[in-house]
Amino acid sequence: MAETTAQLKRKRESAIGAQKKAKKQRKSDATAAKDAAEVEVAIATPVAEPTQEPPQSQDKSKSKAQKSQANGVREQETPKKKKHTEVQQNGVSDSTGTQGVVSKSSKKQRDQEKRDSKEDTKVEAQDKLQVALANKTKKPKHKSSAGWALSSPQGGWFLPTDPVFSMDEKYLLLANAKALQIYSTDTSTLVGSLPTSQAAYITAYALSSVKPNQVYVADSSKMIILWDWVDGKKIGRWDIGATIRNMTVITQPGTTEDLVYCHETGDRNIINVHALRTKASQTQTEVKCILKIKSSITDVQVLLQGKYVILSTADTITVGKRLKTSKTAVQDFEYVWRELKFSKRVTTCNTYFRQPQVSEKGKKTAQEQRDVLDLAVGDQEGAILLFEDILASFAAIESSLKGKTRTDSAEDLRPKRYHWHRDAVGAVKWSPDGNYLISGGDETVLNIWQLATGKCQHLPHLSAAIENVVVSPTGSSYAISLANNSVIVLSTSELEAKTNIVGLQTRRVDAEQLPKESKSGKPLVYALVPVPMTVDPSNTQQVLFTVPSSQPRQSNEGLRPEPYLQTFDVANQRPVGRQALTRNNATDPNMAPEGHRIIEPSVKFVQISHDGQWLATVDEWLLPRSDTAFLDEGNVEFKEEQRSLRREVFLKLWRRDEKNGQWALETRIDAPHFLDDVCGNGRVLDLVAHPTALGFATIGEDHVVRVWTPKTRVRDGVVVRGAANRGLVTWSLHRVVELPNPDKLWLLDATPDVLQSRVSRLAFSPDGSVLAAGVSGTSDEDRGLIHLIDVSSASIRRSMVEIDATALCGVGIVGHYLVAVTDSITVWDLVTDDLVYCASITTTGVNQFERISVVRFATNEADGTFAVSLPQFEKNDNLSRTLKKVSSKICVYGTISKEPLWSQSVPGVTLALAARKGESEKGYIALDSVSNIRTISPTAASLAIPVTQQIEEVEVQRIEVDETEEVEDVQEDNTRKALGDLVLENDYDKPVVTQQDLEEIFHNDGAPQAPKDVFSAVLRLFGGVAKAAA
Repeated sequence: MAETTAQLKRKRESAIGAQKKAKKQRKSDATAAKDAAEVEVAIATPVAEPTQEPPQSQDKSKSKAQKSQANGVREQETPKKKKHTEVQQNGVSDSTGTQGVVSKSSKKQRDQEKRDSKEDTKVEAQDKLQVALANKTKKPKHKSSAGWALSSPQGGWFLPTDPVFSMDEKYLLLANAKALQIYSTDTSTLVGSLPTSQAAYITAYALSSVKPNQVYVADSSKMIILWDWVDGKKIGRWDIGATIRNMTVITQPGTTEDLVYCHETGDRNIINVHALRTKASQTQTEVKCILKIKSSITDVQVLLQGKYVILSTADTITVGKRLKTSKTAVQDFEYVWRELKFSKRVTTCNTYFRQPQVSEKGKKTAQEQRDVLDLAVGDQEGAILLFEDILASFAAIESSLKGKTRTDSAEDLRPKRYHWHRDAVGAVKWSPDGNYLISGGDETVLNIWQLATGKCQHLPHLSAAIENVVVSPTGSSYAISLANNSVIVLSTSELEAKTNIVGLQTRRVDAEQLPKESKSGKPLVYALVPVPMTVDPSNTQQVLFTVPSSQPRQSNEGLRPEPYLQTFDVANQRPVGRQALTRNNATDPNMAPEGHRIIEPSVKFVQISHDGQWLATVDEWLLPRSDTAFLDEGNVEFKEEQRSLRREVFLKLWRRDEKNGQWALETRIDAPHFLDDVCGNGRVLDLVAHPTALGFATIGEDHVVRVWTPKTRVRDGVVVRGAANRGLVTWSLHRVVELPNPDKLWLLDATPDVLQSRVSRLAFSPDGSVLAAGVSGTSDEDRGLIHLIDVSSASIRRSMVEIDATALCGVGIVGHYLVAVTDSITVWDLVTDDLVYCASITTTGVNQFERISVVRFATNEADGTFAVSLPQFEKNDNLSRTLKKVSSKICVYGTISKEPLWSQSVPGVTLALAARKGESEKGYIALDSVSNIRTISPTAASLAIPVTQQIEEVEVQRIEVDETEEVEDVQEDNTRKALGDLVLENDYDKPVVTQQDLEEIFHNDGAPQAPKDVFSAVLRLFGGVAKAAA
């Protein structure tokens, strides 16, 4: 016994020593990074030495080149590199420098020029060497292996802009951050995509008014690209020099060319008119600034070929009228502006130009010749204000003021008021005939206002809040953008949906919800809690995750409940299903009698059984604080305690319904972890599925592990059957394992804060015989424990005191190795009962306990690896902003070496990380905070199947030496003849397809691809030009 105790003591000391070594390693890494930054400055300084002044002729050419930009974009916006010559006027390079005059020079002068050129070459080589050294210092060695690959992001949210119909209304143009996508309105499928550059994201887009098959796309690299969206080709490219937020295209008066009105952001908000011309155009590229204001512009509308421009800000509507309407040159575009002030925040607006009616005599009177503009404005209180003939109202006020300047208020104009919305108006649009207004908001109801009678027609029970409404060119359809990242197209006659486009609907973390740098240095990570996600073992290309019902951009209500389950097909890059897992407000009233919104339950965990036939979910609902006024007795802690005791927790077991493609609820278990001492429902802290049998395990805040298994219902010895003649199944409690109370174990007081901050994690061994249960600590004195449970006997075999589980982020078992992610990554061999390695981790900007909710962890038994996602909250270079740059470093580790097999940083925070399931499915799937899905998979080289050489069965014969030589001569002659035939007939032979070619097609570096793309690639391979086998 003494020997065993001494052995455990030595193992614990070795483990603690390794952990201390990991902490020292983190400190040394930080010091090394600081020293490297100093070295970088020291090495990079010589590179910034001033170069020799260029010859005078180059200066003249440069000045001429700058002058040539007078009719184009601004001088500082013009790229200087040769590869960007498209940006210049008419797509022609702008280098108009003076050409050197060739004159006879003496031999001495030529020798001097040769020596100077050699010296210049040496100087350039030295400069390149210094730059290479500086770059080597700046870029640390990346030890990622080439055996893994990260796919391009899939999904993403559509931009908060109006959808765009094609002129024939057969297609709908929608854009996310990385591509402009073209959808068919008949089939709701994606038919084309126009991607942006890898480092940029799309900010605005608009169709050409002259050529409907062309579209202007602006991105964050301050560029505007003209695409032919039918052929998928780039036509032009211009450097604007500013980020564009809104874009409107009109036809230039008197021409057949486009004018692009752009809202450009920077130090001020600017409205510029761009005449963007390509090489084929006979006119020059021009730009004209028509307005500069400090307020942020939310919408831009241009009417009558630029005669009127309507701008909206948070509290104003500005109407601009062009002065010199007879002049059509861009430089003659000048406007007079009139501002209308509102007392409420303006959320949306739309302007309608009313066609003048011709009198019976056929002549227009002076009253009929003037323009009539009707303006509809929606505010945050839910009211729609209608200003009829606003130009006449402006004229009346100006005549009464007699030259005085004043900002008009909306109340002075006495608009008509339409008030039905309870919350802010999300969108308002005019019908083509001007007789109706179409509006929508957070109520998930589409309203159609008949202006003649003032009556309102409702289309209720849409799936989410309405953010944008667009009327098709012919007025036969409405395109409605919803706050759950979907777009539906309704027919105006029957109000029936004929197009339904759905994107990835996972939780979107906006810039306002990202961690902010506070005085205490603690970031707020409440919006970065993990998203429940799992992979379907029966269909390895489908990923299941929870999604909110609605995420309006106008109202930031923090973390929203997630009552729905969405299924996404990674191979085809599209959602394939969505269903509710809890009660929801899709068809029920979503407002309480007191006026606040009813909160739905939120799904906390999702797991699928090993055969893919059963789904287990845990949902939780907590009473809103606004409904706990009756519990208020002056003690805030008592009120919160009573509120937590009224928590509702359900464990639900769902069975796959192959016929309907949904999950059918079979069993609901109320309060799976009931707290007997306080008579309340305890939270479920983790849920895992058994890897080889039907069963699930849960652990709650009562420190009890429960294993749930199914039983077939039997009545009088006969199996009870339900639909499709299937036996009905009831899930019940199978095993119970009580873990030691950590508060009593570490001699601590069990306060409510300690109970809330303590987390627990579960993990099955690959054969399901061992269940690891980890309970985190709360302080340096409370270090937490990881218990190893024998599933068959429901007993604790060992409690791992050697691993510091104070900040427990994840627990997993890979093979016979236990992996724990805490302050470091610890790998423990369960067979030899010894530490394998302890690797340090770094989460910049997050302390020890905050990293628990933002670090992601997953294991994959198929390839014997595990993956960890570490968030990085770095300070922004712009000191005026308090937000931090957010990224995640995803690392894939093996169980032998502490060096990662692969690592790479991706933008955003990883909200979910899951291993791919199924036979021989290797790799992982990651979901980030901007609703992008990426796959991490071994490359084709690592997945290559070793080819065994085919050995022909040769009969054993006894031959003489002379016969052997004759056989070798014959073989040599045959080989030469075969090679000669191959050389002569290679161009006419059938294509030779190697295994490497097929692996490149089917694996594609681990990135998923559509079946039609694979089929096309195979056809090209077998039908292409023949090549000789390697």
